[in-house]
Amino acid sequence: MGKISIICTLCLTCITGLWAQTSQIIQDRAKISVIGTGSTSTFPNAAHITIVIRFVKPTLRESLNETQRTERVVKAIIRQYVTDTLDIRTSLIATDKSFTRSEAQEKDIFNGFESYQKVILTLRDLGQMQKLTEELLKTKISEIERVSYFHTDAANFYKRAQDLAVIDARETTERLAKAANIKLGKIYFMQTNGSPNSALNTTLNSQSFQTYNKGMGGQGISSSGQLIYYTVNVTMYTEIE
Repeated sequence: MGKISIICTLCLTCITGLWAQTSQIIQDRAKISVIGTGSTSTFPNAAHITIVIRFVKPTLRESLNETQRTERVVKAIIRQYVTDTLDIRTSLIATDKSFTRSEAQEKDIFNGFESYQKVILTLRDLGQMQKLTEELLKTKISEIERVSYFHTDAANFYKRAQDLAVIDARETTERLAKAANIKLGKIYFMQTNGSPNSALNTTLNSQSFQTYNKGMGGQGISSSGQLIYYTVNVTMYTEIE
């Protein structure tokens, strides 16, 4: 066991030493260091919609029953617009006692028993956004808490932004070298600040729309008219000969 510990320690020391040595070599080499930026944009083509169902009733059973009834109505509407069941997620029902602070009486006043649930759906056809939300607003939901717009092909937009960042870094390096009348060697270091896999997290968020458990009807939420931007920075080191 002692030998294994010593070997592991030696390996870790060697790796740490090699990394420190490599870092020092990178720092010591004569170089041009630039940061290139690339950006692409597109309109969103899908959205995550978060719906909140909340009721406060005199008894816990009444509160739960009302929440469950509303949840069934909401999901029946959603299924008309969302075909993939994996795009509909429902939280467990949370319950609690509800109180309101009375400054006059200097105490908390019991309102009743609260039940709370969220339904989160992914709408992949924004052309249906207004019709869907019109139907939802007729129900007894508490609020449409959030609408997060995104693009389903975000990874490719991000990759294009990375390509543009590299091109920008190379063009900047060549321009600076020409202005300084120096000869460039090879590119020996490049680093980017993100990954295409994280691009789906780039969203536009709308404000909440509260209904207070009253079917309101009226005009629903229209799809976002704003662009989503994917911006990437690339750090590049090029050797000076």
